[in-house]
Amino acid sequence: MGMARLESWAATAGQIDKNAVYKALFAVSDGTVFQVYKVLDDVHQAREFFIMVRQNLVVKICFHETDAFGILYIGPIDDAPDVGLGLDKSA
Repeated sequence: MGMARLESWAATAGQIDKNAVYKALFAVSDGTVFQVYKVLDDVHQAREFFIMVRQNLVVKICFHETDAFGILYIGPIDDAPDVGLGLDKSA
């Protein structure tokens, strides 16, 4: 789930951002994402969270199945859906 979203985003993204997102997605798949990245829970949806990939780049991930994850959003934190009020976006 989310491969079309990833491909669409990657078509216009710079190489540094693509490398950072791919590295973060690998961390999700190998289970190290919570140790390596700042992760923000989506307070409105269970099993969904944001990964702070770079200063103004986030990826929203969902786990609706135990052995697979989906990509719900990739882009600037300012445009991220449900990222939450009061979040320090400069962190």
